[in-house]
Amino acid sequence: MPTRPVSLGNLARLRGLRGHLESAVLGQSEAIRGLSDALLAGELGHARPGRPRSILLLLGPTGTGKTRAVKEASAYLYGPQALARVNAAEFSSAERVPLLLGGVQGEEGLLSSLVGALSRTGGGILLLDEIEKAHPSVADHLLGIEDGSVTTASGRQLDLSGLHLAVTSNVGSAGVVEMAGVSPASVRRYVEQEASAQFRPEVFARFTAVLVFAHLSRDIQMDVCRQMLDDEVAFQAARLSEAFGHPHAIRVSPEVCGRLAGEGWHRRLGARPMRNAVERRVREALVEARLSGALGPGVRESVLAAARGEGLRAFVARSPVLL
Repeated sequence: MPTRPVSLGNLARLRGLRGHLESAVLGQSEAIRGLSDALLAGELGHARPGRPRSILLLLGPTGTGKTRAVKEASAYLYGPQALARVNAAEFSSAERVPLLLGGVQGEEGLLSSLVGALSRTGGGILLLDEIEKAHPSVADHLLGIEDGSVTTASGRQLDLSGLHLAVTSNVGSAGVVEMAGVSPASVRRYVEQEASAQFRPEVFARFTAVLVFAHLSRDIQMDVCRQMLDDEVAFQAARLSEAFGHPHAIRVSPEVCGRLAGEGWHRRLGARPMRNAVERRVREALVEARLSGALGPGVRESVLAAARGEGLRAFVARSPVLL
């Protein structure tokens, strides 16, 4: 696939990629810098002709932002429809591999349709999520790329030269969680050693960038909580505005994030339990307030506040809604 010319307007947008990703994925400045550099090198035509624009390996504990970083980058560069994600866990057995790679009788697998869809839109990112959960033949096949193409089981060649290929893995995560206080350089060496043992040497050597996402500290998870709470409140305010037929605003009391962060913080699982806690508590509070009649048409502002004991409550502006 030929290199696309870069206009001045697009160049200005590319300059904003790193800042956009850093605002979306908190606490991962080093990994985001490496991800941005690798993606931009491909976008600006610095990849070798006939090869994927980049082949990226994103490593680190679960819940640290690896998948989100790829999704955000894809949406920023290409639009919301330009990410093709393969959940590697769905292809863990030899019997299921043909569903991805195709069958010898000529059947096309999922990979063929995903690559075709991306190619028709002018480019994008093919994401292989949690590759360590797939059958070993998947990694060997997809990452054994020669001249920018992959041959399916039916013999069809898939052109990946206009795409980025991103691979995530949680390999080494347990060790990273136990390395609190260890220098980032030491953590990176440890994770890279674990990853190099996971892949065959000739496969590991094909990655153009290896990016290590750090374990999230409690302070960073508090920042993540604030970000998630802002997103959820904005979403729910829009839903209430639609339901009531007029604008509805939701304010949040200062103590709410501390309550939610205390409930959602998890040393090993990162930000995933935090999102569950934020979404569950906010929705529970709003549902209770609507069922009680406190929130309904005519109410233009409500407040979320921490209730005594566990949870939140929602209330109209003159009397808050508790979580």
